[in-house]
Amino acid sequence: MATKKKKNELYFFKKAVNIPIYYGNFVIIFSNDSEKAKKIVNYHGDLCDFAFTFHNFSYNGKEAIAVLFNFWTEQPVTMGTIIHEVNHAGNRLMASRNIMPDYDNDESESYVKAWMAEEIEKFMKQCGII
Repeated sequence: MATKKKKNELYFFKKAVNIPIYYGNFVIIFSNDSEKAKKIVNYHGDLCDFAFTFHNFSYNGKEAIAVLFNFWTEQPVTMGTIIHEVNHAGNRLMASRNIMPDYDNDESESYVKAWMAEEIEKFMKQCGII
């Protein structure tokens, strides 16, 4: 999706969006600067993947859920990758609000995941990734 740039350059784009209805922050990070990203999400492990979801941290005084995409690796970030992380993030949000999966009535889950995907897409456009 993204145009590959020099591998030795560090890239860091971050946007936090208030989560409608469910409260909290949805943090979107596009970066290959793992140290900077780990500070935002309070993560102390290795970030070797090209896509990751984080939860159980605070951002700007609110509970937060974050997705990280590294468009500057050999592994491509595809639409499937984005959907995969949106699914994790949406599931973490619903679980943190004690909303159990209901496969006969999954509208609330579908709306929140669609909203997350649209926020990611908007930010990708703002950053010139698509």
